[in-house]
Amino acid sequence: MSSQSLCFLLAYMSVCATFFEGDGLHNTCQISDSKSNSNCSSRKLTNVPHVSAKTLIFDLSYNNISQIMETDFIMYKELRSLLLQSNQIQSIADRAFQHNTEMEYLDLSENLLTKLTANWFKHLSKLHSLNLSGNRYTTLGSRRLFSSLSRLQWLKFGNPYLSCLQKDDFVGISHLDECILTAANLDSYQQGAFSSFRSIGHISLSLQNMFVTKTDQAHQILIDLSGFTTHLEIRDLTFSDQGNNQLLPVARNLSFVKLTIANCSLTDLTVIAFVESIPYTKLSEVVVEDCVLSGTGNLYKVKISVQNTQRQSLTLNNISIKNFYQFYELSPVGPLLENLITAIMTRLNMVLMPCQISRKLKSVEHLDLTHNLLSDGIMKETVCSGAWPSVRYLSLRNNIFKSLSRISPKLSTLSTLTHLDLSQNSFAQKSATCKWSKNLQFLNLSSCKIQSISQCLPPNLEVLDLSNNVLSSFVVSLPSLKILDVSNNKFKMLPTDSYLPKMWILNISNNELNSLTEEEINAFENLDSLQAGKNNYICSCKFLLYMKQHKTVQLLDQPGNYICDSPLTHRGQVVQNAKRSFFDCHMILSVVLLCASMSLAAVAGVLACYKYHGVWYLQMTWAWLQAKRKPKRVATIDACYDAFVSYSQMDSDWVETLLVRELESVQPPLTLCLHKRDFIPGKWIIDNIIESIEKSRKTLFVLSQHFVQSEWCKYELDYTHFRLFDENNDAAILVLLETIPKETIPQRFCKLRKLMNTKTYLEWPQDEEGQQMFWFNLKVALKGNVIATVF
Repeated sequence: MSSQSLCFLLAYMSVCATFFEGDGLHNTCQISDSKSNSNCSSRKLTNVPHVSAKTLIFDLSYNNISQIMETDFIMYKELRSLLLQSNQIQSIADRAFQHNTEMEYLDLSENLLTKLTANWFKHLSKLHSLNLSGNRYTTLGSRRLFSSLSRLQWLKFGNPYLSCLQKDDFVGISHLDECILTAANLDSYQQGAFSSFRSIGHISLSLQNMFVTKTDQAHQILIDLSGFTTHLEIRDLTFSDQGNNQLLPVARNLSFVKLTIANCSLTDLTVIAFVESIPYTKLSEVVVEDCVLSGTGNLYKVKISVQNTQRQSLTLNNISIKNFYQFYELSPVGPLLENLITAIMTRLNMVLMPCQISRKLKSVEHLDLTHNLLSDGIMKETVCSGAWPSVRYLSLRNNIFKSLSRISPKLSTLSTLTHLDLSQNSFAQKSATCKWSKNLQFLNLSSCKIQSISQCLPPNLEVLDLSNNVLSSFVVSLPSLKILDVSNNKFKMLPTDSYLPKMWILNISNNELNSLTEEEINAFENLDSLQAGKNNYICSCKFLLYMKQHKTVQLLDQPGNYICDSPLTHRGQVVQNAKRSFFDCHMILSVVLLCASMSLAAVAGVLACYKYHGVWYLQMTWAWLQAKRKPKRVATIDACYDAFVSYSQMDSDWVETLLVRELESVQPPLTLCLHKRDFIPGKWIIDNIIESIEKSRKTLFVLSQHFVQSEWCKYELDYTHFRLFDENNDAAILVLLETIPKETIPQRFCKLRKLMNTKTYLEWPQDEEGQQMFWFNLKVALKGNVIATVF
């Protein structure tokens, strides 16, 4: 069998497999990364399709597969990841995965499995991630389900039907980085069920029924986990004033270091019980996020023990208080705040922090109040006398501050403050003189809509971020400043009028620089790094020479910048290592004349080539010589494609949604060659065009105004014209999407003019009846040698 016949046979078999395997058109899988990644997700599959045996990642999620047979994965011995979530799987053969011994990730979540068996995992000793959540099993099986999974590191299981956990359920697993258990209706827990573990880095529990109605068993779970888990997460709980509100067991020394409470509905009683249980734990970090507090904050009944003096971290993120305007002050829990080093209170809709609470945060060094409603007027109450006496890092990002001159005096009382983040506020109005703490060294004012800034900066700053504002000038005196970021502003020149003697890093990318003079360079004798970024145009005849004499400067040049007198080979080099010739800076007139002569010659050449299409003639001559040297083509019956489709990218919607669907869905299907999907990546585009046309029985031209404006379409037309003359065949079929007056066709499309005069062509009709006849005639033309009817 000839190579052309074999190519055609393989293409035909591939198309047949695409249409008839599984659910027809929905069974097509996306193969990428040298056939190692097979994406068959959301294809309405009812069974497992056949893909490359070398597949490493097999995604079958979101389909309609109901069962896994013993032979479904027998050929995928190198498989690493298998995704079967969100199908309709009710049963899996015991030996379905016996040949997939290299598998590391398996997802069986959101299916209809009612029973789990250890036989599935018997040969998966390398499995490190397993997801069994969202099925319908009530237990974890009668045998030790995970006995073969000694390398498992990540486990997610549970569903609304899971009713009990038994003592031997987790035998075989010694260590997990993360374990997620979701069982809202769990009814029974045997003491010691988690005892087979030696360590769990992070365990997340969603056990509504246990924590609300069977507190003793819930607390037994926590006691069993306490010995080997450092991070406990409790989530998806809803408490009420009538039910039990005890999160942690009292008077038991739990060894958890970090506790996360997420997506819960809490009451005052829940908060009181939790606060009272903290002294009986070793918690050093508490995170409460995405929760709702239904009480009013009446915490005066809380009894706080001072047994635990361990310094802690507290994170409150996205907490909603239903009865916000009836909420009490938080002074009863003040003693718990005294040991905090890190306090993160974000997305709380906080209007102010009461002075009593601010004073209790006497050990806090890192305070984050991002994304709240703090404003200039209330800062006197929030930063009162004695507030935050130890704070070093303060973030007030994304609040509603308006004036630097009003907020700075309040913050100047923070004598230990060194880092301040005021970004993403709105300081559009011009600020007067400001007052800052003398120890403030790092200030972030990015994305604040600042138009000008002069006397409102701390005098001892070392790092200043003013990026993403609307600054056009910068005239300040900052004798200690080392790093300045003014990127994404409107600077037209370097801030040379400022007094910045110690600055050694300047980021001025994405501005509107258009000059860099010697005077500007002189202002930065200590500069070690100029981050010019992109979208600047910098010209300086003596830039490299001057910097080489004074300081070793690393120029971080990116695409879009151009230092006009520097050789391209110098970009990104240390200036000290850059060598410039005498001709660069001392023969200015000669350079100008030479550049002018070369520019004129280049412009003349470009104009000549454009007017007379010289580039195309060279390309076509080379292509014609290549075609002449090739052996005589075999009969078109051995071609791989029925037609090569030549079209403009602007007409791709019509081609890909109508033409391909109509022609490739006939029986037997017509095989089309499209540049977007069939060209060989990495191959020269001209070779792709020639080879594709030669492997096609016909060449189908989709003509439109976009077509006659495309240079690549002209190339495909010219090469097809060679075939018409050299091989004396009828290889061209013309389809007009829209009327193209011949006088509007450019002169370089002389071949198209000639073809339209000598060959019959099809016009795309607008009415449905005409379109049916159009498709009939086009199919006849592609299968035969004539067109039945012309519209």
